[in-house]
Amino acid sequence: MNKRLLSLLVLGLALNACSDSKEQASHPPQNPVPAQQAALIQTAIAITNTNTAANPIQTEPVSQAHSSSEYEVLDWESLELPGKGLADIMRKYQPLLDKISDEEVEAGDKLMDQMQNELNTAPTNPALNGKRIQLKGFVSPLEVDEQHGSVKEFLLVPYFGACIHVPPPPVNQTILVRPQADKSIHMEQIYEPVNVSGVISVEAAQTKLAPVGYQISEAIVEPLKPAD
Repeated sequence: MNKRLLSLLVLGLALNACSDSKEQASHPPQNPVPAQQAALIQTAIAITNTNTAANPIQTEPVSQAHSSSEYEVLDWESLELPGKGLADIMRKYQPLLDKISDEEVEAGDKLMDQMQNELNTAPTNPALNGKRIQLKGFVSPLEVDEQHGSVKEFLLVPYFGACIHVPPPPVNQTILVRPQADKSIHMEQIYEPVNVSGVISVEAAQTKLAPVGYQISEAIVEPLKPAD
């Protein structure tokens, strides 16, 4: 990836970062600016990789109480439509961005806006509606049970820190999860990947962190540990 493309990607991602993350008092504190910039760069690099969305999290549930045989195990690419995924969009715009010189700021901004619009409107997969699924990912908390210190509602996303330390992924890579009362995780566990099981609905919604394309209610959420 050349420096021009990387800088445009980071700029576009930074401009679309969540504006109200400072209001989330229950969330982990923001990283210092240099660390945020580093995270943005790493995200920009990662999303150009064709395997980003399906990159497996090499972990397994701490508890085996909820067997994957009860659910269809998905990867993140399953939430996309063929040719309309995150990697597809990035591959489409990379050669166009490569042709823009550093002096063509307005043209670069316009192209970045077009790319971001495609990311924000990436289509969901209607075939998933109503399926019992299981998916590994990371937690971006929305609502916390202060009394018990557990997460009552969160966004399930494919990479760590989405919309807290780095910008949100496309809507077809973002799931609104409402766990069962006794099947969630505690706040100290939000830094680690989780396994979410439940019935997925293809239903768009706007949350205080980011728009979503999918929802899972009455979900079972399990922390993950490194696989042997």
